Amino acid sequence: MAVTSLRGRARLRAGLRGAWTREAILVRRPAAIRIDVFSPLGLALAVGVQRGVLWAYPPAAATRYEGAATPANLSRFLGAPLAVADVIDVLLGVPPARAASGPPELSTTDEGEYRVTVPLAGGSQTIWFAGETLTVRRAEERSGDVLTLRLAFDDYRDAFPHAIEIAAPTAAAGARLVFETVEPNAVLDPALFAPPPAPRVLPLEDGEGPS
Repeated sequence: MAVTSLRGRARLRAGLRGAWTREAILVRRPAAIRIDVFSPLGLALAVGVQRGVLWAYPPAAATRYEGAATPANLSRFLGAPLAVADVIDVLLGVPPARAASGPPELSTTDEGEYRVTVPLAGGSQTIWFAGETLTVRRAEERSGDVLTLRLAFDDYRDAFPHAIEIAAPTAAAGARLVFETVEPNAVLDPALFAPPPAPRVLPLEDGEGPS
């Protein structure tokens, strides 16, 4: 069954020296995300994407920041520069969907995995599947010969990966996400992804915005 939404609790570490943060995650296809980041004192930051707008709300500042949901802006909160559609795919436990420019190539590895290489305009996407379960183990994307994205999916429980790693070598960025609880295909009210009211609304690109 395809996973089209998700409710979960997770820990996220962004960057090589990043600290682990605890988060509540909501995802709903085709383009809605909400992530609440918690500190020992409670909600520290709420981040969401709705209708192409990325918003961030640190309650202590009583200010909401808004901007375009670009890969660069998403990287500030997720640790890797991905488009919204790609973030949703990855959070739902699959590699980003891509439009193939030709027929895929199937091969097997010495470890007994299936390797599928999909040609893309100007590059390729390669996905490795476990030989017995056919679960996705990892994926890579290249622009020409340059590795631009590396993903790993591990700790499968009830057919869903509870550990996900993201690396964008060209941007020297990456993140590791470990789910503590996951509810795939959760029924989520669209209102959950709406930005909360705030006394002030400033551009996300503002120098005083969250980073």
